[in-house]
Amino acid sequence: MEVQTATIDRKQAKLLYREYKKHQHYSTPVDQEIMRAYQLIAQGRMVIKALESITVAGLNAQGLPKLAICRADAIACNFRLDRDGGGRMRDDRVQPRTNRKWEVLESRSVILFPRGSFPTNRGVWEAKALVPAPPLHLRPRRGLANYHILWEAEWTKVVPRDPYLLRRIGKGDLWLVCAHWDLTEVERGALATRIR
Repeated sequence: MEVQTATIDRKQAKLLYREYKKHQHYSTPVDQEIMRAYQLIAQGRMVIKALESITVAGLNAQGLPKLAICRADAIACNFRLDRDGGGRMRDDRVQPRTNRKWEVLESRSVILFPRGSFPTNRGVWEAKALVPAPPLHLRPRRGLANYHILWEAEWTKVVPRDPYLLRRIGKGDLWLVCAHWDLTEVERGALATRIR
């Protein structure tokens, strides 16, 4: 799976992190996100742009995204593609919250894609994909709901193969890669029982 990484030299990231740290007394939340990303890159960690990776990967032959993202504790991911090329991916156990204008609000359980993220279509498409569970040795000890899984989506009742475990840095499209693994046939067999 190809992902869009935040590419910058480690030495340059370290210098920029120090510059941001010098001036953090009047920084904004966005500056804090940038500073944290520079710090992680300087440490040799991989930071990706997951939402951009999904839109760049595009749609498969059925008109559904090739990649999907959902909370790490979810069993299945629902996807809705709107007529204007926007969409949303969400944990199938969670109903999205709306504001007074009936617009869906983004949260940990609902990832929104703005208008024009995908090619426009004639109707509204909905699909469901199985979310791969991280293996026990790669799973965080607590707070699995604070993490997300990025994987090559099979919008059928097929278990996916090579997911990433991600932690979002702030509210932007910067994600720390915590783990990457290939599901074994044993794990795929066990996950297949989660399909309804």
